[in-house]
Amino acid sequence: MQRALLALRPLSLAAAAAVLLAPGLWLGPGFDASVYVLAGIRIRDGYMPYTGLFDNKPPGLYLVNAFGQAMLPWLEPWHVSWLLTLAFTAGAILVVDRMLRRLLSPPAAFLASLVCLVGMASYPVAFGGGLTESFAILPVVLALWVVSTLRPGWRTSALVACLGSLASLLSLQELPVAAILVLSTFLTRQPAEAARRVAAAIVAGAVAPFSVACWLIARGAMGDAVDQLVTYNVAYRDSSPGLGRLLPVTFVLLACLLTPVAITVARMVRHPRGFDRAAWLCLLWLLSAVAVLDYENRLFLHYLILAVPPMVILSAPSFGWLMSQVRSSERASRAMGLGLVALTSCMFAVSAMTIVGLVGMTFDASAKAQSTTEATADWIKANTPASATIFNWGNDTYLYLLSDRAPYDSHVYQFPMVTAGYWSPALTESELSAWIASPPAVIVESPANVPMFQPRPDPQQPPDYDTLAPLRDFARDHYRLAATFGDHYVYTLIPRS
Repeated sequence: MQRALLALRPLSLAAAAAVLLAPGLWLGPGFDASVYVLAGIRIRDGYMPYTGLFDNKPPGLYLVNAFGQAMLPWLEPWHVSWLLTLAFTAGAILVVDRMLRRLLSPPAAFLASLVCLVGMASYPVAFGGGLTESFAILPVVLALWVVSTLRPGWRTSALVACLGSLASLLSLQELPVAAILVLSTFLTRQPAEAARRVAAAIVAGAVAPFSVACWLIARGAMGDAVDQLVTYNVAYRDSSPGLGRLLPVTFVLLACLLTPVAITVARMVRHPRGFDRAAWLCLLWLLSAVAVLDYENRLFLHYLILAVPPMVILSAPSFGWLMSQVRSSERASRAMGLGLVALTSCMFAVSAMTIVGLVGMTFDASAKAQSTTEATADWIKANTPASATIFNWGNDTYLYLLSDRAPYDSHVYQFPMVTAGYWSPALTESELSAWIASPPAVIVESPANVPMFQPRPDPQQPPDYDTLAPLRDFARDHYRLAATFGDHYVYTLIPRS
């Protein structure tokens, strides 16, 4: 019976992860996930990332998708990515649950794990799976568990460095956290031992990045990788609209954890020696996340995937302290404890209502978008040969997966072409030269900040940099509107007389 209960706990957490991610199976991938799945397809077709597909993320998830598609060729590429997301998310929550069980009773740890899982895998946050954060979180929480559990030494330093480098290859946002975790393994009063740990971390941590760099150099993609990971990311950051309306939504979503985290941090400041290394590392993790957010000057809800686990772990010690205050014989302590418990309960209700409301809103929007994309893709499959290429004037990257048509060139979405400080009239002329020499068979105008012919949805919303007039003129002279599906407009090449 005991063994069955022990097995039931991880199985139930994995099943909960599957339920939360399940909408991705019928609503399809979001914008980011579609790009990463398409990158895996392009790699399997012999193309290189950055040269064969423009994107500003490190190549880790591209390679994971390509490997998964090769191992499971009978499944749709998106379904492969979804299964991999489930495996990584389930693995991460099991590690978090193991750490929570050291701080809370088994039932309380299980409930805290469920809260963490909702923050990592609910649809408004994870969007059905396939995001870099959903993959990067596993090696990071594993590294945190290693640092807080295993005996310090050069082997521990090597393992943490290896996990940190893998996380950074999946998401650059995890680079500061990985550095913090690796540096924490060097702490020792023996210089010779510290040197061994540093050497082990350098060697182990360099294996994966060095291998990927050699692959990019050998295939001639390193220059484009630097351009997109550095040059474009800097320009994209400079043109960012800021934290915007999602900042208050984020605070409301995290409301249930704010009071417990604040209590733990206050107690850590007053009694530093009363908390273990894991608590301090989680605090540094959160501070680094805030620093990255401030630097990037943009906020999306999927960033919470990387922030919720340390918040949940950091909040755990406060629950025991709250119960001790509630049971205290001193009236003032008891009143304070009851007040804080009431506040936490109210904030939890606010977070719960917010996530339920967001689920309904995002479900509805995604269902409408999927219906339009499916109708567009069906028309393209029925009216164009399999060899036809698509130029997507917009950001509906799911269209490539559904239509089973290759992208015209590496620009599978519009953002780089409308980013001031990166795109230029000279690049527009280069793109136009390619169109003149060999035009795309189909141009699909999907929702975009800088449309081709349709009115701008929000003229005040960046990016609003536009040097694409020569491409519009070419499309106007050489293409005709062949079909319309909602906010998607399909233009086909006019046959030459």
